[in-house]
Amino acid sequence: MIFEPNRRKGKAMPNAKDVARFVREGMRDKTSAARLAEIVKTFRRNEVGRGMTPGKLVALLEDLGPTFIKLGQILSARSDMLPQEYCTALQSLRSSTTPEPFEAIAARLNDAYGGDYREVFASIDEEPLGSASIAQVHRAVLRKNGREVAVKVRRHHVREDMLRDIQLMRRAADLLNLTGVPMMGSVMDGMDMDAVIDEFDRTVREEIDFGAEARNLQRFGSFVGKDDGITCPRVYREYSGDTVLVMEFVRGVSVEDVGSLRACGYDLKELGDRIAGSYMRQMVEEGFYHADPHSANLIVRPALRDRAGDACDPDRPDANAHDPGEVVWIDCGMMGELSPHERTLFLEMMKAMVYRDEHRLTDLFIEWGSVSDAPGRRLNYGQLLQDLTRLVDRYSAEDVNSMDLAALLNDIMKILESAHVSMPQSFVMLVRGLATLQGMLITLTPEISILAVVDRYVRSYAFRSFDPFSDVTRRVREASKAGERIVELPVRVSNVLDMVEKGRLRMSMDFSDASEPMRLLSYIIDRMSLSMITAGLFIGSSIIYATGLEPQLFGVPVIGFLGFLGAAFLSIYIIWNIHRRPRG
Repeated sequence: MIFEPNRRKGKAMPNAKDVARFVREGMRDKTSAARLAEIVKTFRRNEVGRGMTPGKLVALLEDLGPTFIKLGQILSARSDMLPQEYCTALQSLRSSTTPEPFEAIAARLNDAYGGDYREVFASIDEEPLGSASIAQVHRAVLRKNGREVAVKVRRHHVREDMLRDIQLMRRAADLLNLTGVPMMGSVMDGMDMDAVIDEFDRTVREEIDFGAEARNLQRFGSFVGKDDGITCPRVYREYSGDTVLVMEFVRGVSVEDVGSLRACGYDLKELGDRIAGSYMRQMVEEGFYHADPHSANLIVRPALRDRAGDACDPDRPDANAHDPGEVVWIDCGMMGELSPHERTLFLEMMKAMVYRDEHRLTDLFIEWGSVSDAPGRRLNYGQLLQDLTRLVDRYSAEDVNSMDLAALLNDIMKILESAHVSMPQSFVMLVRGLATLQGMLITLTPEISILAVVDRYVRSYAFRSFDPFSDVTRRVREASKAGERIVELPVRVSNVLDMVEKGRLRMSMDFSDASEPMRLLSYIIDRMSLSMITAGLFIGSSIIYATGLEPQLFGVPVIGFLGFLGAAFLSIYIIWNIHRRPRG
């Protein structure tokens, strides 16, 4: 996790090597002195030295320009790093900028295609559809087939300007780390700026690489259309490159424009359920998801496009009747990715929350995250379990439709920080995506709850993916391994005690809160015993079946049949008990 309270207060004084490295890197740094002077002047103009407020931070970032606006947009979803009132204020930031003259765009297109861009496009609108800090988008028509496309062109020198600003941020962070000077008062005093800049650097590099976005669109499009009424634009790779991205032009209504969506006759709750369901499948089943699911990145167009036009007409709702709409995910520059193991961990976390299994939830956070052995920052398992139990109890008592996902995620991050569990970037990005999704759904319709969607998805996914035969086989295999370990346990304990007796091993034990671990141990032993009995019945019945003893039932010796039946009932009970374990 990134948030580290009192980080500076407990920070050791820099040594000579740190200072020498800072000076050496500073001498090699070719960063523009003019830009640095401009940033310093902006800080002074906004009176940063006199303290920071949410409004002042927003004004400061807007004055600093596109790079810092993008940073503010990322921080707006990071309530684990900034107070909530600052995150709320930063959400007002928009990266729209004054568009570049079309002459500059035309010159860049000519450079990209190695000649006259009019050989590729039969026409192109000089007025951009939108202009942001990184690129601007123009509508065009392909000369080859007459199809309408959206042409995204990277702004001139944006790569160099943003990377220069990021380098300046690193220099500033190094200086603050060396001097221990607090940043903007207490607002960012606990923030690990190195981690923030690393994340920002990675995000910017992804968004300015149009080749990566083209690959993202192709990969995303290969599976997102499996959901009814969900799609993404087609990308034209033959016309795309590092600085130009050509994709299908989407004619529809932005999810930002709720009034027009309602006027078109769309069912907003159904749209929200569809978007949230798609997002859950992206994360759990595909492991590749849209990392910036805010309203501007979703467009709804008519699903029944056999009638004239591809966009609904808010002034003629009768013309749009009975059309459920098709949701189009756009702007795939920033995508999140989860490994198969991380997808399993995330699904198991959701199941643990739905079924109120705080022990499993605790173990999953520890497995996905990392713990420190540093003095004063060691894992306090008992405290972590206690805090997560209280959290689960508190949220379980609430109506799932009225729960605040952002508040829940923020509480989880604070609990993990207090227990000294650091979560990886993949988890942080996932949390940020879910929080952004909830904000978008609330804007779309207050009738929908992302947590209710999660609850339904977990239950339906468990039903769809349930395979009793493979589950029983896996449980038998686990029981067999557990039995082998139990047989070895006396020898291992004897060896440990022998080492203690000879003074070759020191043990430090703390029984300050032993009741909960003992209860958990008792439960594990009970489950293990049942698993071993089940395995014994299964193996013994298989041996009896091989003997061909009489009498037989359905071609199986009666004794063996009863053994199989008992093993089946016990397996079902064990599986049910694991998923719906009663709370002690």
